[in-house]
Amino acid sequence: MDINLHGVNTGNINLLSLKGKVILINIFQTDCPVCQEEIPSLNKLYNYYKNNKNVKIIGISLNSDGLNSFIDYYGIRYPVYTINQSDLSKLGGVAYTPTTILIDKNGNIIERFVGFRDFYFLSTNINILL
Repeated sequence: MDINLHGVNTGNINLLSLKGKVILINIFQTDCPVCQEEIPSLNKLYNYYKNNKNVKIIGISLNSDGLNSFIDYYGIRYPVYTINQSDLSKLGGVAYTPTTILIDKNGNIIERFVGFRDFYFLSTNINILL
C-alpha cells in the first residue's frame, strides 16, 4: 500500500517499505478515553515484538494538537504518525476510534477491529499471520 505516514516521535515512512512484515496499525484520537485506555496494551505489544523483524506496531493519530505532550504523558513507546485524508481513505477510512488494522506480509488488510483490544487478543491475531 502506497501510504505516507508523517512521524511524530519517529521519522516518516511509506507503508510500501514495510512489505514482508505483519503490521498492526492503531488509529486513535487524543481525546478518546477508550484510546487512552488501550495504550498500556499497545506498549506491551510493542515491547513484545520490538526485536521481531517480521512485525511492526504503529499508531496513527487523527489529530495533531498537543500530540507530543499526549505521547509523553501516556508514555507511548511505539512509533506514532499522522496521516492525510487521502491516505487514510486507502486504509478504508475510520468511523470510530480506536480502530486497529492488521495487515499481512503481502500488504493486504486482513482485519479491522473497532474499540478496545487487549494485548492477548492482538498478539494472538498477529501470531496467526506470522
